[in-house]
Amino acid sequence: MAAPNLFSFQGKVYLAQRQSTGKPGPLRWVGNAPQLELALEVQNSDKFESFSGNRLLYGRLVQSKTANVNLTLDEATPENLAEGLYSIPATLPAGSVNNELLPPGLKANDLIALDRGWVSDVAITDSANPPVTVPAANWWTESASGGVIGLRKVDGLTQPFKASYKHGETVNIALFNTPPPERMLILDGINTVTGQRAKVTLYRLTFNPIEQLALISEEWGSLQLSGAALFDESRALDPDLGGFGRIELARV
Repeated sequence: MAAPNLFSFQGKVYLAQRQSTGKPGPLRWVGNAPQLELALEVQNSDKFESFSGNRLLYGRLVQSKTANVNLTLDEATPENLAEGLYSIPATLPAGSVNNELLPPGLKANDLIALDRGWVSDVAITDSANPPVTVPAANWWTESASGGVIGLRKVDGLTQPFKASYKHGETVNIALFNTPPPERMLILDGINTVTGQRAKVTLYRLTFNPIEQLALISEEWGSLQLSGAALFDESRALDPDLGGFGRIELARV
């Protein structure tokens, strides 16, 4: 029989946009989150006595209190990536591009990146008047998703070349295109040792940018988010709520 107070927590982590009322907006489950850590810190100013000859600690003034959060996310959804990239995901609809100007002075075997990816129905013309269509045998699609094409032959054609093509719909996650939003975090957890349910709420949370994002790796990828819980003065006067957050345990 397990000791009644041992613990090992798991659970679902939800994030929500903090509303002007202080309440959470719609909750978003972040998916598998193998780690959620809360680290409390205080900064102290110490006073040492000067009468015993031993300079002993005589007083301590707490200068500041911080509640830091570390959250690991296993799922690279657009919304999870956006949390650490300070971004608002935007859908770029499918469409077509006409006469996109390619770099001048291209040579055989050069690779060129088109402005968009997930391309199809690519056609290339030159800059003659009237324009001449570059034969399909003179170029190839290196990567449709990357929008990369290569040139086999450029002789006898007038540069710069122009590309026309269709492209697919994508979700765009631009880096640093929005200030860091305030989130509310809710953990709907369970003590896997005892089965006791637990709920953790952080009222105001801001994440730092992702320090390192493994774009190529031999291991499972993860998003390492760190941040701080901010003081919520609207709740601080209620001793049941506290100013930063609270942990609620089911009575068993």
